[in-house]
Order: sequence, then C-alpha cells, then structure tokens
Amino acid sequence: MALDLDVFLDGAPDPVGRLTRDDAGATSFQYLSDAPAHPLSLSLPLREAPYDDTATRSFFANLLFENAQREQIMARHRLDFSDVVGLLYHLGADCPGAISCVQRGAGPAKQPGALSTDYDPLSNDDLLRLMTSLRDHRRVPDDTNDPSPLAGVQGKVALTLLPDGRFALPKAGLNVPTTHILKVPRPAQMRVVGDEHLLMGMMADLQNHPVAQTKIIGDDDLKGLLITRFDRQVSGDAVTRLHQEDFCQALGLGPTLKYQRNGIPPRVFSAAAIGALLRQTDNPGRSRQAFLEVTLLNILMGNTDNHAKNHALIYTTPRPTLAPVYDVVPTLIDDQVTHQLSFDIGAAQMTDNITASDIARFTQDLGYPRMTPALHNRMCEIVTAIVARIGEAAGPARKPVDDAIAEQAKHMAAALGMTIAIPDRDMVVINRP
Repeated sequence: MALDLDVFLDGAPDPVGRLTRDDAGATSFQYLSDAPAHPLSLSLPLREAPYDDTATRSFFANLLFENAQREQIMARHRLDFSDVVGLLYHLGADCPGAISCVQRGAGPAKQPGALSTDYDPLSNDDLLRLMTSLRDHRRVPDDTNDPSPLAGVQGKVALTLLPDGRFALPKAGLNVPTTHILKVPRPAQMRVVGDEHLLMGMMADLQNHPVAQTKIIGDDDLKGLLITRFDRQVSGDAVTRLHQEDFCQALGLGPTLKYQRNGIPPRVFSAAAIGALLRQTDNPGRSRQAFLEVTLLNILMGNTDNHAKNHALIYTTPRPTLAPVYDVVPTLIDDQVTHQLSFDIGAAQMTDNITASDIARFTQDLGYPRMTPALHNRMCEIVTAIVARIGEAAGPARKPVDDAIAEQAKHMAAALGMTIAIPDRDMVVINRP
C-alpha cells in the first residue's frame, strides 16, 4: 500500500521533501523546495527529479536504530525490516540530527526548545533511578518520558543540561532538543566508561580537530559517560538542532555497509570514497588533515571499530563541515570482536600489516598529492606523543589501554620508519577475520 511522509528540518514550517513508498514497496524521495539552506545529504544533492529506491533507502535506512523500540514497532504493526517508510511512519518524528519524517500534512514534529520553560528537571534520585534502569535493563524506567531513541549496544538516554547544572527531560508532548547523551553500560562492561573518557581526552590533546566533550557521572558499579551533543546549539535560552549525517548517508551506503569488508566497489566505505567526500566539505584541506590525524590516533588507541557511522558531517552552511570526533573506544582490548580495520590503510586490513607504502597510498587516497616530509613528521609526532602517554597513570584499570597503545604503536612506528623506545606490554590478543 502506498504511503507518503513529509520530511522536515527542525525549525522550518514547511517540509523540505517527501518520502514515498509505492504500492509495490519501492521507495523514493523528492525535494519540495528548491531553496533550502542545504541538501539533506551529499548523496541527495538538490534537484527536481525524485531519487530512486537505492538512493532513498541508503539515506533513510540509516535513520532507523537497531533497538528494542524498532523491534516492538515491527512486531506490533507487522512491518518488515526493509519497510523503511513504514517504520519511519511510526519512528520518524525524532530522527538523528534535525530531521523528522511524519504523516503527510501533519506539520513539523520538531521544534526548538526554551531552557526556562520546556524541560522538567531531574532530582538526584531521579537520575540515579534512570541510570540504574539503563544499567540493569538497557532502557529507561517505564514511567519516564524518553525524549529520543538512541543507537548502540549500551543503554542510553538523551538529556538536557539546564543553566543551573541540573539535568532535565523535555516536557511530555514537547519534541524539543536535548543537549547531552548519557551512556550507562552493563555491570560487566563498567570499565568502558573510564576507557572511553580517557581516549576522548587523549584524542582532544593530541590533534587539533574538535572532540565531543565527555564527563563521568557516578562511581563504582554505577557510572555513566555524559557526552555533549555536537548536533545541538545553545544560544541564551534557546536550544536548536543542527542537521547532521553520518558517512554512510553521505556516501549513499546502507547501514550494513559501514565496514569496507561488507561492500563491493563502488559501493564501499574506503579511503578513496572518504577522500572524495572530504573534498565536498567547506574546507577540504582542513578536513583531510583532521581525518588523517584522527584515523592515525584511532589506530594507535586500539579503536579498530572506526566505521562509517562513527564519522559525521554537520550542516550550518550549504557545504558541510567535518563533525567533532565521537565514539573512541579501545576495541582492541575486547577479545569478542574482530580487530580488522574498519577500512583498509592502503592494502592493509590489520594494523600489523601496515607498511610505508600502505601509508603513502592511504594519504593519496585521502587526496594528498604525495607524502611530504612535513606530513611524515606530523605523523611521527603523533606516534611519539601517544607513546609518551603509556604508563603515565599507574594501576590495573589503565593497563589494558596502555597495552593496546603499545601494541599498535609498535607497528605504526615501524611503518613510518621511526626509531623509538616503546615499553614491552602483554595482555593483547589479536582477533583476525
């Protein structure tokens, strides 16, 4: 059965486009305005003609999170996973960033928020109860107004930080923005809070591109990582959403293609594809250097899960900017996952296979004409700086992260032709595909 949805951007009174499912189940998207501030995606540039099923699904399927809420909607309404438009009919009112997908004619689902009037403050007991439920049940308490669905394996909730330092949730019935995300892991994974906070801080210290701010909330067996949202803007009393898209969307790749190993050229998350994407940002040179340094640090920190949905573009002008860094976790210390790189560095799929020629090819794929002495020296500076951080904080909690850094730095230093003393470490087990 045919279904039409209006697609809005936060704060705009009229839809920017229309998302359609025809009687045969094929999807399409067509812009309704020829003068929006920016396109929805680099993969959906402004044009009059509608986009076909492949292009439409590749963008809009990435708005749907793999979580319990989606499973409940599928079961309740007998919807298949492939019915992107049908799922967004029920789940599209609060998509990531500034997009909402609503029934045709219903009007915009999202609106900017006023900190002084649109949020209900949480007491300390409220916050403790919420965090406990996220830890133990992977969801907020049943009587909580959950402001937005969030993706990922950890229990998460979207919160707003008020000017007086209290946390708050949007008032019932108001689809106003939140400003922070709080992630609370299961008891057995509680150490990931400190690990991610540590690595995010190191990422901010060792390169110049913005990094999402993090803070640890709680202690002992009930801790959460509070993350400032980069797709929000607070100006005085007003909170507004900023449009963003992840690299899967920008490259026209469905969510299952977030790893290079899952794609087939030309539909693949590769360094060459990333380089072509970065050339379309507002400052390609700056974006290219930032992505190179962030990639190097992700490898050095043992974050081999650096996939396409963990990078994003943000729109404040017609040409997007590279979003701040987020989701930096030391996956190398997790022996339950593969440690294959999310995208190849040259021809290398594992860190210990990277050679000097792989690094040179990687830089060229990103858009550098060649490996210059200045570029090589900068990469060596980053390796030297992170090796200096090994062991700077004593204690068993830090040891696995240090072991991962030492393991990765050993291989990257060799590939860069560096002579550097790296402490001997243990406890790292490499899982190969």
